[in-house]
Amino acid sequence: MKKIISIFSLIWIIVHSAFAQQLEIVARIAPPDPDMSGIAITPDGRIFLGFPRHADNHKGYALAELKDGHLIPFPSKEMTYPSNRPYNEWLVSPHGMTTDSNGNIWVIDDGKRAGIDGIPEGAAKVVGFTPNGKVVASIVIKSPVLRQDMHLNDLRIDPEHGEKGTAYITNSSFGTTPSLIIIDIATGNSREVLANHYSTAIQNGYIAFLEGEARAYHPNNVTLPSGGANGIALIKGRLYWTPITGRGLYSILTDSLSNFTIPESELEKVVRYEGDRPACDGLAEDADGNIYFSAYEQMALVKRSPDGTFKTLVQSSLLGWPDGMYYTQDGYLYVTLGQWNRLPGFNNGKDLRKPPYNVVRIRVAALK
Repeated sequence: MKKIISIFSLIWIIVHSAFAQQLEIVARIAPPDPDMSGIAITPDGRIFLGFPRHADNHKGYALAELKDGHLIPFPSKEMTYPSNRPYNEWLVSPHGMTTDSNGNIWVIDDGKRAGIDGIPEGAAKVVGFTPNGKVVASIVIKSPVLRQDMHLNDLRIDPEHGEKGTAYITNSSFGTTPSLIIIDIATGNSREVLANHYSTAIQNGYIAFLEGEARAYHPNNVTLPSGGANGIALIKGRLYWTPITGRGLYSILTDSLSNFTIPESELEKVVRYEGDRPACDGLAEDADGNIYFSAYEQMALVKRSPDGTFKTLVQSSLLGWPDGMYYTQDGYLYVTLGQWNRLPGFNNGKDLRKPPYNVVRIRVAALK
């Protein structure tokens, strides 16, 4: 398999930024390897990357471990490459990724492939793996919870609720009905809540700056990656989320969200607006309660402290569309740079992406 151009290369990126010396390249991924999105890292430092197919129906692996400068299909070729087997037996389009308190790797498969209408039964699912590749759970999201315009984006695993934990998933939607999805891992029971609630919805009149260019959101002429509830973070009994087409940060207590007996009308009343934040895609969080934002307008990574104050950690011209994020126990913030704003669908049919697709990191702990 082709060797990645750089792995833990300790190359400092030279760009016009006062913070640039802090940004470090972990890997440069170039074709024929596909473009990545999600990232998860185990406590012992193993790096896993997801390669979704909803924007580019590639024929490569959908999930891989970055190991010794190579991408190794994980957990197996059979599960990560396109297949004629039932959809519940392979990863169709894994997007968001996370780990749980036991070091297991969790993936949300949105089940969608570019150029193919709909989400087939069995394709949309939550899958958990041990680091050695054993499947610990695979929960298919079925109708009526599953709707055909869903875009299951990111997830967190809550070990404090449910016999085997609870999964919280953001649905940014390929249409106009974003929401949150809750799954009891032990029973497989699922529930959709806050569908098109103001906290999950696309913000009317939204405009953003992509690499310096102003682009307004229009549902009939979409020129920027868009949707509702997208980024997600779980901190000390409270779930946070951000719409990708919007500027608000919202939260709710997991005691409420995980309780399937609480009517949705009651959940709506206890959603908390946490203030505005940078326009962003992915989120990450740490044990101290800080939230990290992939601030694509500023081409920056931004930290929000528990008291609501913000700090720019790094700004770089390479951070045109920071996507998946993961904060490690040793104080590093990892980010995938998929260049999704440069896809043909947002640029009059022209693919403006310029490989390689970088994975970078910044040592946050040293900045305290």
